[in-house]
Amino acid sequence: MSGQDLNNPPHNILRSAVAEETQKFQACYTWLETAMSPLFFDEVAKENIPLIAHALIGFDLQEYFCTISIKHTAIVMCLDSPDADVRILKDFAAYGIQNYQCYLSSIPPPFPNCTALLRIAMIHFTGSYLHREKSYPPNSKEALRNLVQAKDPAISTADFEKLFSAINAEFVSTLSLSSLTSALNMFFRSKTRDNCQYEVDYKEDWEIQKSASMQIVLAWKNTPKHNFLYQLAALIHRHNLMMKKVSATYIDPYSRNSILLMVLDLHGGDGRAAWDAADLSDFLRDLATVKYFAEVDLIDSLLVNKGVVSGNNGNLLRSMTIFIHQLLVHLDPNLYTLEKIKEDLCRHPEFTVKLVELFACKFHPELHNEAFYLTLASEFEMDINKLDTGIEENDTRRKNILRLALSFIKYTLKTNFFRLNYTAMSFRLDPKYLYDLPFERTKKFSELPFAIFFIKGMHSFGFHIRFKDLSRGGLRTVYLEQSERLLQERNNIFSECYSLALTQHLKNKDIPEGGAKGIIFLQPWDRLASESLILQNELSNAGKTDFEIQSIIESFYKEQKEEYLHHAQRSFIEGLITLVNCDPDGRIRAKNIVDYWKLPEYLYLGPDENMHDSIILWIAKFSKKYNYKPGSAFISGKPDFGINHKEYGVTSLGVNVYMEAILNYLGIDPTETPFTIKISGGPDGDVAGNEILNLARYYPKTAKLVALTDISGCIYDPEGLQLDVLIELFRQARPIRYYPPENLSNEGFLLDKQSKRSQMPFAQQTLCWKKSNNKLVENWLSGSEMNQIWRNNVHQIKADIFIPAGGRPRTLNEGNVDEFLDETGKPTARAIVEGANLYLTPKARVTLEKLGVLIIKDSSANKTGVICSSFEVLCGLCLGDEKFLELKPILVTEILERLRKCAFYEANLLLQTHWETGKLLTEISAEISDRINLYTYQILDSLDPLPLSTNPNDPLVKCFLDYCPTILRENYEKELLSEIPEHHKKAIIACHLGAHIVYERGLTWWPSIVDILPVLLDEYKLGNSI
Repeated sequence: MSGQDLNNPPHNILRSAVAEETQKFQACYTWLETAMSPLFFDEVAKENIPLIAHALIGFDLQEYFCTISIKHTAIVMCLDSPDADVRILKDFAAYGIQNYQCYLSSIPPPFPNCTALLRIAMIHFTGSYLHREKSYPPNSKEALRNLVQAKDPAISTADFEKLFSAINAEFVSTLSLSSLTSALNMFFRSKTRDNCQYEVDYKEDWEIQKSASMQIVLAWKNTPKHNFLYQLAALIHRHNLMMKKVSATYIDPYSRNSILLMVLDLHGGDGRAAWDAADLSDFLRDLATVKYFAEVDLIDSLLVNKGVVSGNNGNLLRSMTIFIHQLLVHLDPNLYTLEKIKEDLCRHPEFTVKLVELFACKFHPELHNEAFYLTLASEFEMDINKLDTGIEENDTRRKNILRLALSFIKYTLKTNFFRLNYTAMSFRLDPKYLYDLPFERTKKFSELPFAIFFIKGMHSFGFHIRFKDLSRGGLRTVYLEQSERLLQERNNIFSECYSLALTQHLKNKDIPEGGAKGIIFLQPWDRLASESLILQNELSNAGKTDFEIQSIIESFYKEQKEEYLHHAQRSFIEGLITLVNCDPDGRIRAKNIVDYWKLPEYLYLGPDENMHDSIILWIAKFSKKYNYKPGSAFISGKPDFGINHKEYGVTSLGVNVYMEAILNYLGIDPTETPFTIKISGGPDGDVAGNEILNLARYYPKTAKLVALTDISGCIYDPEGLQLDVLIELFRQARPIRYYPPENLSNEGFLLDKQSKRSQMPFAQQTLCWKKSNNKLVENWLSGSEMNQIWRNNVHQIKADIFIPAGGRPRTLNEGNVDEFLDETGKPTARAIVEGANLYLTPKARVTLEKLGVLIIKDSSANKTGVICSSFEVLCGLCLGDEKFLELKPILVTEILERLRKCAFYEANLLLQTHWETGKLLTEISAEISDRINLYTYQILDSLDPLPLSTNPNDPLVKCFLDYCPTILRENYEKELLSEIPEHHKKAIIACHLGAHIVYERGLTWWPSIVDILPVLLDEYKLGNSI
C-alpha cells in the first residue's frame, strides 16, 4: 500500500476495521455486564466503563496488565493473583492515593487458556486543591454526630462540624454509617497521638454477606503519601491477606496536623477468612509500625519479601544493624559500613533466622524461656566459630557482625519490641556489651557506663547513656541537611553520646546526679523531598501559578522539617519512658515487656540542641500523664515550671566567672583594662547570647568582641562589634547574618551564608560585606572562599580569650589545630574557656596547652547549667509545679548565687593548683572531678545499706538539708524529707561532703573518706557555701 493509501485508506478497509473493532468492543462490553457485579456499574463512573471495555480488547497483547490514565484517576486491569495489589500499586509511588477500590469478575476474561479472574482497580489521586461538591450519604449528619459523640462525649458539636466540612465527600459516600463513625472517632484520637489509631471489625458472616472478612479503620498523624499504599499492599500480601477495598482521605494534608483516614477491607489471600489465613497479632503489629520502619533495602528484598523472616523481625534486624554499625565503625569505617553489615546479615540467612528466634526466646511476653534461650545462645556461638567459607577476610568480618548481633540480644535487658503499637523501638542494654567489641575497648570507651538505651524511630535513631544510676544530662538532636556532613556525623552518634555523657559525669561533680546524655540523629530528607514533589504536582494540576507553588512548597517544607524534628523527639521520649516507667517495686507498667533488670530507673533530662520550648513542655506533661515518678521534673528548663537556661543565662554565668578569673590570672583586670574576645556561637544562642549580655553588663567599657561565628555566617570587626546591636539580635533570636553591615569598622567583614546567587549552573556564590576606606563593599565569594573564611574566622583572628559557645563536637581537632596558630606559630588566643561541650578534642587541647594556652575544660567551664537543672529537679520534687511557680523568683535568686559560688570555688582551685604545680589546667580539671566523684561514691557506698533518719538534727539529715536552697530548708523541711526519694537524699549528702572537702582542702589532702566520715559530719558545719 502506498503512502497515499495509508493517509486515505479505501472505504472498505476502514469500514471493515471499524466493524471489527465495534464487534470486539460490543463483545467486551457485554462480557463486563455479565462478569462484573452490579456494584461495579453503580460505583464506577459511566464514562469510564467504555474505556475499560475498549482496553479489554487488546488485554492479552499487553501481557494481561493494562493502565488507563485519566486526570486525577488511574484504572488498572490485571489478572487476579495474591500479589495483584502489589503489582498494581508499584508504579504509583509518586502519587498520593485518595481512594483505591478493586472489582473482581465472576468468570475469567474471554481469552484462550486464561483461567484467572479479572481484577479492575480504580485509583483516585489526592488533590485537595480541587473543588469537589459535597454530596452527603443518605444517613443523616445528625445521626452520625450522635453516634460519634456517644463513643466520645468530649467531642464537641463545633469540632464535629469543622471536621465534616473538611472531609472529602467521596470518602464519606463510600462508607457505611458504622465505618464512618469509627473513622471520625479515630480522627479525634489521632489528633493528640503519634501512633496509629485503629479499630478492627471481624465480619463473622462474611460468607453470607459475600464481603471481606475483616475491616480496619485507622487514623494516622502526618502520614506520607509517597509509596505508602504500596508499602501497605506489600505488607498485607506478605501476611497472606489481600485488599478488597480501600477508602482514604487526608485531612488538612499540607500541614503538620495532616491526618490520614483510611478504611481497609481485607480478606485471606487464599480465600479463607483473614483470621484463618494470617497471624493477625503479628500482622497488626507490622501494620501499626509500617510508617516508621518500612524500607526498601537488602533486608526487605532478601529476607522479608522471601519469607525468611517476618516484617516485624526485619525491622528488628535493621535496628540491630544500626547499633552494631555504631560500634564496628571504630574498628574500620570502610569495612563496616551500614550497607555491608546488612549485606553480611543477609549472606547467611540460617544465622539470621536463629538470631530472631533467640530474641523471641528471650523477650516474647508469652513464650520467653530464659533457660532455653541460654542453651540456644551457646549453640549459636559455637556455630559462629565454625563459620568457614574459605575466604578468611569475609569470615572474620561476618563473625564480628554475628557475634555483636548475639551480644546485642545477650546484653539487652528489656525492650518494647513486642508491644502492639509504638512509634520507636527501644532497648535497654547492659554496658558490658562493650566488653565484646573486637578491639581494645578502653582506647575508645575508657570507662564503662551504668546504662545504655538505644532507640530507633522514623528516619531517626538515638542513644541515652548514663554513668550512674541517678544521673542527668541534656537531650540533643543532630539535624543536618548537608549530605556529606550528615553521613560523617552519622558514624559518630554513639561515640559522641558516650563522650558527652562522660564529660557530663565529670561536670556533675557538684550535684547528686551522675552524668548522662541523650542524642537523636534525624535524617528525613528523602521523604521530605518526595512529599514536596507530590505536592508540587498536585498544585500544578490544580492550576496554581509557579509563584504560588513555590510559596506553598517553601511553607510546607519548613513546617514539615520542624514536625519531623518534634516527632523524632516525642518518639524517643515515648520509647524511653516505656522502659523505665515502673511501680515503686521496679515492675514495668507497660504490657508485653519482659524485664531482666527489675529495678526502678529514674532519669532526668535537660534541653539541648534543637530542643524547642513546646517539646520541653510536652515531655514534662507526658511524664506526668503516665505517672512516671519524676513527674514534670523529668525534664528541666521548662519555660514556666522550671528555670529556663537561656532566659536566666545560667550556663554563661559560670563561663563568665571562669573568664574573669583567667583574665585576672593573666594580669588583665577586665573591669579596668581593655581586653579582646572572640566567640563561636550566635547572638541567638543560649551561651553565646548570654555571654554577650554579660560583656555589656559587667565590662561595657573594656570588652572588645572582635570576631564571632555561627551557623548563619561569621563576622570580624577590629574595633569591636557593637554590643547593644548584638543584644538586640539576642532578644529577637536572630543569628549574626542580621548584624547591620554598615556598622562595621574599616577592614571589618560580615559573611552571610544564606545570601547566595548563582554564578553558573551548579555553582553558587555567597555574600560577604566588607568595610574599606569607610565604604561598604558587596563581595561575592566562591564556595571554597566562603568555607575558608567561615571555618577559620574565630580560629585565625587574634584575641586575648576565646569562648567556644557553639559549634559541633570535634570542631577544633588534631587535624586542624594548626589553624589556631598565627604566622609565627603562636596561638591566636592566650586562653580558652569552653562554653560548648567537646568543641576541642583532647589532643587539640594538649597541643595548645603545651604552646602556653590556658584552657578551662568544658566539664568545668559550663557546669553551672547542669547544677541549675539539678536544683530545679530538687525543687520540683519537693514543691510540685504550682508551688514552684509561686516561689520561683526567690528560688532563682538563691540558685544563681549558688551557681556563682560553685564556679568561683573551682576556678580558684584550678588556677591556684596550676600556679603551684605547673600542671595543665585540663589535667587539674579532670583530677578535681575524679577526686570529688571518688569521695562522693565512697560515701554513697557506705550510706547505701543504711536507712536515713527523719530527724532534722541527725548529722546526715542536717547535711542533706544544708545543701538545699534556704527557702526550702526554712519553710519546706517536711516536704524535703518526705518527697525526695531516699537514694536521691543519700546522693546529695555524698556529693555535698565530697565537693566541700576538695574545694576546702585542695587536691593534696588525701584521706580515706569512709574512715573519717563521722569526723567530717561532726566537724563541718556546712552552710550554703558550695
